[in-house]
Amino acid sequence: MEELTNIWNTDDELNEQQLLNYIKGNASVDESHLVEKQMADSGFVNDAVEGLQSLKEKNLDDYVQQINKKLHRHLTKKKNQKEKRKIKDLQWVIIAVIIILLICTIAYGIIRMKQ
Repeated sequence: MEELTNIWNTDDELNEQQLLNYIKGNASVDESHLVEKQMADSGFVNDAVEGLQSLKEKNLDDYVQQINKKLHRHLTKKKNQKEKRKIKDLQWVIIAVIIILLICTIAYGIIRMKQ
């Protein structure tokens, strides 16, 4: 489930910690340069940084944890709904279909023999 909550999943992109360090002003010069380069190249990163900077006076770690919890709950709910829609005893459905087809074939053969 961890891979579903990590939207910063490629190695050549920013990770959550680098982004938060940049927003808090704790990033090294290299990390700051990387974030600014990504902001110039990606509208998504730029919007993320601007949005997080607007919340700068509040506790970002709490917001990140809250969003991750909501995302995890939402993904778990969707996964559970998907599991409920699956046919659980598929082998019995297949057996039932085979039996019905056999009965139809036998009935057809009997009808043809009587004519």
